[in-house]
Amino acid sequence: MCINPTGGDGDLDTCEALVAKQKLEIQQLEEDLQHQKELCVNLRAQLKAVENTDDSVSAIECELTDNRIALITSLEKDREIYRILIKNYPNGLILLFDQDLRYTVADGQGLAVLGLSKEQLEGKTLWEIAPPEDLQSLESKYRGALAGKEYNFEYKYTNRIYFTTIVPVRNDLEAIIAGMVVIQDITEQKQTEIALQLIKNDLKIKYEKRSADLKTANQQLREEIIDRWRTEEALRESQQQLELFFSQSLDGFFFVMLEESVQWENTVDQEQVLDCIFANGRITKANDALIAQYGATRQEFIGLTLNILSSHNLAGGRDVVRKLFEAGRIHIECDNHKFDGTTIWVEGNYICIYDSRGRIVGYFGVQRDISGRKKAEAALKESEERFRQLAENIESVFWTIDFKEDKLIYISPAYEKIWDRTRADLYAFRQSFTDFVHPEDSDEVRAAFSRLIVCENGNDNDNAIEYRIVRPDGEIRWIRDRAFPIRNSTGEIYRIVGIAEDISDRKRVQKELQDAKQMYQQILDAITDIILVKGPESRIVWANKAFRDYYQRENSELIGIIDAEFQEPEYTQQDLLDDARVFNTGEVGQILEEPLKNSYGEVNYFDTIKSPIFDTEGKVVMTVGVSRNTTERKQAQKALRESEERFRQLAENIQDSFWLVAVELTDILYVSPAYEQIWGRSREDLYAHNYNWIDWVHPEDQNLLHQSFGRIVAGESTSTEYRVLRPDGTICWVCDRAFPIYNESGILYRVAGICEDISDRKFAESRLQGTLREKEVLLKEIHHRVKNNMQVISSLLELQAQYIDDEATLFLFEESQSRIHSMALIHEQLYQSDNLARIDIQNYVENLVANLFQSFGLYNDSIQINLNIEPIYLNIETAIPCGLIINELVSNSLKYAFIPTRKGEITINFLELVDTEFNLSIQDNGRGFPPGFDVENTETLGLRLVKMLAQQLDGEITIESKCGICYNILFKELNYRRRI
Repeated sequence: MCINPTGGDGDLDTCEALVAKQKLEIQQLEEDLQHQKELCVNLRAQLKAVENTDDSVSAIECELTDNRIALITSLEKDREIYRILIKNYPNGLILLFDQDLRYTVADGQGLAVLGLSKEQLEGKTLWEIAPPEDLQSLESKYRGALAGKEYNFEYKYTNRIYFTTIVPVRNDLEAIIAGMVVIQDITEQKQTEIALQLIKNDLKIKYEKRSADLKTANQQLREEIIDRWRTEEALRESQQQLELFFSQSLDGFFFVMLEESVQWENTVDQEQVLDCIFANGRITKANDALIAQYGATRQEFIGLTLNILSSHNLAGGRDVVRKLFEAGRIHIECDNHKFDGTTIWVEGNYICIYDSRGRIVGYFGVQRDISGRKKAEAALKESEERFRQLAENIESVFWTIDFKEDKLIYISPAYEKIWDRTRADLYAFRQSFTDFVHPEDSDEVRAAFSRLIVCENGNDNDNAIEYRIVRPDGEIRWIRDRAFPIRNSTGEIYRIVGIAEDISDRKRVQKELQDAKQMYQQILDAITDIILVKGPESRIVWANKAFRDYYQRENSELIGIIDAEFQEPEYTQQDLLDDARVFNTGEVGQILEEPLKNSYGEVNYFDTIKSPIFDTEGKVVMTVGVSRNTTERKQAQKALRESEERFRQLAENIQDSFWLVAVELTDILYVSPAYEQIWGRSREDLYAHNYNWIDWVHPEDQNLLHQSFGRIVAGESTSTEYRVLRPDGTICWVCDRAFPIYNESGILYRVAGICEDISDRKFAESRLQGTLREKEVLLKEIHHRVKNNMQVISSLLELQAQYIDDEATLFLFEESQSRIHSMALIHEQLYQSDNLARIDIQNYVENLVANLFQSFGLYNDSIQINLNIEPIYLNIETAIPCGLIINELVSNSLKYAFIPTRKGEITINFLELVDTEFNLSIQDNGRGFPPGFDVENTETLGLRLVKMLAQQLDGEITIESKCGICYNILFKELNYRRRI
């Protein structure tokens, strides 16, 4: 039984440490026991030599027995400590099983959770405990552990999940003596992992949505940056125009004069003075530029009072005048209103005008409309904020460096995601993010930056480069970096800015597209129809292999030429017109029986379909023609007409009934005279009532015909056997083979068939089926008995061997048992198989080798077996010699090839070269043949038997002894008369 586990690493480490300690102590006890055994053997040999009395022998054996009892007592004490350790194994359990897959130890705190006890497990085998659905998998892993393998896997039992480890248990000689299963409950851990995965998926969805939003914002911001650039250009042009305008007094200027001069000092009531000024102060003079600023006419503007002019913000206007009168001059930026109510921003310099007594008589102003600048400044500020947000959130890396000081000024957060490094380190250690470029690309990147600095490209915007970076974990990513210089007012480069984006996915897609393009081209080259792609003026762009082979030309010779030169002269003009029509209209054209002369001067006829190829805007850019050689079809049509008459004569005279119906399967167009003999009805009756002919079919078989009708209409050929009810009440078995007939357009329009009377065959098959079933049962029983008899022979040899003292004779008995077992396996597989004629070689060899390893007591990994066996099925005559050869050669390798203290390998390859021809090779990496060994003239029974069996297979055997020994046999399956 295997109930599954995994748990805390600390508990498992403690358990393994204690197990290792107990293993060392047990190993020491076994060494002492082995020493006592060797001592016992030596004493027995000495006693036998001197023929001591039975009493002295008994005394020695008694002393040895006492020593062994003491060792066993100590071993049992250590074993009890080991059991206590297993019993308290936290949150799981530990199982030990022997070579028979029987549990010898079962304990741990996890038993109670599973509702089991150690009494329910200990002494039971895997087959008594494991769930049936898991038995095969668990048995494979248990036996694998006994063969030296280790397994780690998750296992679900009831509603819990366990992590299971199955490992071999070895003694001090590294021999596998048992298997151990360590189980730990990981249900809560798996539930946590599932919850974390759900959270991760949710975060991924949110991340993808956020990325899509940021991409949209990125596009919008790029458009806004372009608009800002255009606005700045307009502002620079406007500034130049304003300077020119100012030099010619085109700035707005005006005079405001007071009806009475005023004294502005602290002794007067300034608010009262302002009331007077705003009521009586009038604009007496203004230039056209100023009047235009307010959107007025000169008649409307001249003479306005300050109350009217500042009516939109009277308090603000009074404050401006107060500051002007206090300081004598003032510079202002403020909002104002045009006559139509539109808000404008103005910038002005106002200067007081004094009389000779120092009193204010008015003031002079020069102002300009700065509404555009104010809007640009607001837009620029807003744009800069959006740009900052974009740089902080886009997936690409925005960077700026100071060229002169060789200093990184700014790099956006996306750097940390793509480079997997922190910006803080980049700023702190004065590194460049290009310092982590792949060594193979670093020179190219430095050269690109050098060209940028000296402006070798001639275009500040043409500085894109693709290179690889190496992340701290060794992962390589592709980067596309677009950099451009920033110049100061003198045109000197003082900064470099750029945008770096991760194009690893794009690079992967490009490679996949390139591979796909190559694959599609190979597919088109594999098509036997001629495919020709042409551009404007019917010039060839590409041709597939069928075209190139037909004209014995290569693509390099064809590109750019007009394919009309391959046409017959009288068809050249028509071919050009067909191409032009497809190119101009975008419609598919079809040309039938187009004559084309090949490179040998032979003329063949082709049916061609010419189709347009559109670009993304729906414009025809190329045409593709697919031509199929119809020469054989034309010849076949002629032959068909000649054969139709012969077929009619045949249909009228054969014993089978030939029939032809419309595609709807209702109108019978023709039925041959044999119908009347098979169905027992007249053809005239059938033609008159063809709609009810299915009523004459046995009711149990009518459903078969309905299913067949559906398949026929779908274009399949069918063969249906059913019963016919004749008018006299007799039943006739018929085999009706139907097949579709297509017209020249490939449309199904007729169904034809042949109806054959198979009544005699059906009756004979019925009798043969009964006989065959009896023979199959008899053959299985024979194979079963042969297998049992061989096992009896093997058992008799084993019994007889117990009375043989001569090692050479005993060795012969054991070899005979092994050979008998290899043949018994054949009959066992045939008895258990549904196919009594073929042997599954893959399964047979695996079982045969496993039996040999078990026979030789090889349970550790000192000798490794490598099996490379294709799915091959052989008849019994071929399989038995193959099995005996494998038995002999693997046995020889296990007995003689390897030095006991070293590991070895045995490799078996069983491959099918061509149909019924096979290659069997058996190789080991052992010591090889001894010096002077003559392989060709050896008298050893094993090699003689192998050569004899190879001759029996009509095969060729070669033997090499360079590194170990390799036997290579080429043979074919023996062809015996088919068994009944």
